Amino acid sequence: VAPGAPCEQEWAEVFEADDGDLLVDGRPTPGRGQVKLITFEVRQDPEDDAVFRVEGKDKSWFLQKGALAFNCADPRRFRLEAQFLGGETCRFGDDYADLSRAEQQATINWLLMIGAAKADFGLTGYKDCKSSGFYFLLHASYRRTCWRIIGSPHTCELEDVDGRTYTCNPQDGGQFELPAREGQTFGVELCDGELWLTDGGARVLRGNWKFGEEDIEPGKLPDIDFAPAILTPNCPTAFRASVLP
Repeated sequence: VAPGAPCEQEWAEVFEADDGDLLVDGRPTPGRGQVKLITFEVRQDPEDDAVFRVEGKDKSWFLQKGALAFNCADPRRFRLEAQFLGGETCRFGDDYADLSRAEQQATINWLLMIGAAKADFGLTGYKDCKSSGFYFLLHASYRRTCWRIIGSPHTCELEDVDGRTYTCNPQDGGQFELPAREGQTFGVELCDGELWLTDGGARVLRGNWKFGEEDIEPGKLPDIDFAPAILTPNCPTAFRASVLP
């Protein structure tokens, strides 16, 4: 039976599923073009260095299956943008609702993590979101009308450009929702120690992570080097990604 779209309850279980079977030996290798490192689960298009694909079966929760990090001119200041691909298999809103059940089941691009990996951290393609850096998780709603967004690690809250804050606890309601549309370009911007999620190049959310006893200014990341990074899920996903000048 083909897996269906995620429902409201399944979103709350996004990080609770057993993903031990996804752990496979293998180290990331250098990629082509802007790609610094890429794990074996992610396929880089042989004709277009900026296009990536990953296969899988779980649309309802984020089980990591792959990772890639990008080179950038400045490890303290960069912009990474991504765009989902797929044409007829990547519809949103009313266009998705008009599809047949079989076409809806064949729809791809339900989840993705995008953010900043610690430059000296070796991505594994498995549970990197817990320790490798700081990320925004995008998860398409059941009807694919919006992206629900939380930060990872979850010890943070998200703040929009008007100062409103949103939980990053997958068990809670009230996560930030970003309207979804075909051809949408989203990304991350690291600037002055702050990590922002962007939509169409415009800032939308800032991640405010908590660091316990560490003396780090609220809303800032640790004063270290980072690399733009994407963590891919265990579900069919196709996207274009590149670091902007």
